[in-house]
Amino acid sequence: MAKKFISHRLGRFAQLGKSLTKATGHLALDKLGSTINKATQKKEEVENFHRKAMAAKELIKSMGELKGALMKLGQMLSITEDLVIPPEISKLFSELQKNAPSMSDSELDQAFLESFDKLPEEIFKSFNRVPIAAASIGQVHLATLPDGTKVAVKVQYPKIVNAIKNDFENLESLKKLVSLLFPKVPNIDSYLQELKRSLAEECDYIKERESINFFRENSLEKFPEVKVPQTYVDYSSTTILTLEFMEGEDFVKTKSYDQETKDRLGQLLYDYHNFCFYELRCLHTDPQYGNFLFTENSIILLDFGSVRRFDSEFIKDYIQLLQSIENKNLPDYRQVLLKFGFFEEKDTNELFSNHLEMVYDLYTPYIRKGKNTIPKVNPMDLVKGFVDKIDLKGRKSPREEFLLLDRAHLGLYTKLRGWGAAIDWVETKERGWSLYENT
Repeated sequence: MAKKFISHRLGRFAQLGKSLTKATGHLALDKLGSTINKATQKKEEVENFHRKAMAAKELIKSMGELKGALMKLGQMLSITEDLVIPPEISKLFSELQKNAPSMSDSELDQAFLESFDKLPEEIFKSFNRVPIAAASIGQVHLATLPDGTKVAVKVQYPKIVNAIKNDFENLESLKKLVSLLFPKVPNIDSYLQELKRSLAEECDYIKERESINFFRENSLEKFPEVKVPQTYVDYSSTTILTLEFMEGEDFVKTKSYDQETKDRLGQLLYDYHNFCFYELRCLHTDPQYGNFLFTENSIILLDFGSVRRFDSEFIKDYIQLLQSIENKNLPDYRQVLLKFGFFEEKDTNELFSNHLEMVYDLYTPYIRKGKNTIPKVNPMDLVKGFVDKIDLKGRKSPREEFLLLDRAHLGLYTKLRGWGAAIDWVETKERGWSLYENT
């Protein structure tokens, strides 16, 4: 029997508060000073890891049940793999979507009655009530149209809009959740506002259908190997979205492809990413693995609830940022970082200079001519070394565009790294800049 979904503010606040209390309890011993000797250090590390895993499990359970903004945060953590949190804990977050409880039959019926005044079996030739996927906003069912066409039907959870609004009224609890996982995080108000805006758009399936059609129409000619599903307007509404059913293999299975195939898919994914950013000025920004399928010759994009449009000035400044890194031009670098909100006027030139050195070291592998793979080192280790030297508490987070832009970049990075794909970074990047200049 499906667990009753909690949408009202007090209920969500109480459940999240209870989970935070339990998770904090698991992590409390991590606050103790390191007074142990070497003989007990290994045991202490194992115990610390166990406590973090227990805390993660407690939070994941709550995220899956409450869905909405909380589950979205968990999904965002899942794409970090071993870059930010230990891989074993990241794997727990990746299971979040698979284990999220589905809606009841009565809730499913109500969703169709509100949209079409009919039950699903009265609309479709066949409809499988057992969902094939569950996400933060809705779940997906297999069905066939009256003409026999096989489709995927995305159904929004009841009262999810109200639940998301209530999550953002509990901002302090959301901040506590983030700071529990990332103790040194700066002020994240602008990112939370961007998440709020993005989730509000994800709840409008008419807007998602328009986004799907936008990418499909603009990609087909230049990127026929990138498949975007057709939508069916007569079987869609604000809360129900019917799409062409597309089949392919998940990312894990693609790792068994031969290296030549993985290189080709990697180059295709990177080329398409740059085309979308620089020419279309719009990115698919939900890169979790469940939103991608693959064949040896194609990439299939499924979910377009989260997309981000960028204005021309932002992209122009972003190109300036990359050029200032490549040329190690500190004045330009300082200027654009201030504009993007990464630092403040009062920050010292030494801070900007050290930051440029760090970013240049991270960026260098991607300005080498020819085809190159992603370095095996974890770039977050270098970032952590820099972050440890400055006090992030109270600092503003950068401009809101970077929440979803960085999310898209991270998803791209983890896929290319997972394939070990050799990519021509320079040619694709310069082609992207040229596409921007010609639009």
